[in-house]
Amino acid sequence: MKKLAIIGTVGIPACYGGFESLAQQLAIKLCDKFDITVYCQKSAFKQHPAKIGKINLKYLPLNANGKESVFYDIYSIFDALRYADTLLILGVGGAPLFPLLRLFGCSKKIVINIDGVEHRRNKWSKIARVYLRFAESCAVRYADEVVADNQVIVDYVRHSYAKPCHLIEYGADNRELEW
Repeated sequence: MKKLAIIGTVGIPACYGGFESLAQQLAIKLCDKFDITVYCQKSAFKQHPAKIGKINLKYLPLNANGKESVFYDIYSIFDALRYADTLLILGVGGAPLFPLLRLFGCSKKIVINIDGVEHRRNKWSKIARVYLRFAESCAVRYADEVVADNQVIVDYVRHSYAKPCHLIEYGADNRELEW
């Protein structure tokens, strides 16, 4: 059975945002076809089970968001390289690592969801925006596949990098919500 690592989220069960919901729904839908591991921020959860159903969970002592997110992603990537066939990376924080992985012959499949055009958002400092632009460039240029959840980002990647980007829309599964 192929092994898939999902990297770049606070973790599951989803309680934070869109990437967490995506990771949870994807893991649930694919766990019969893949051996899936989801990386999780240890401090975000009171309990730390090794599995939820068939889905493996790995807890890291770093924050998945903010200043520590780059280290969180890089740690997760290095750990996943030991066992996973495919790395699904949500966000670009650890992407500057990709050129080095390719330089040293890493044959793992890397799929990236760049999330958005983060380097244009005013919420980031100038230094953070420079880093995010560089990280986005590494992500798109060195990943095997690039995916986005909306057509605007797909068009942006195709125009800015002349690289295919696959549209995979996702959202809430309202059947699970209690009103």
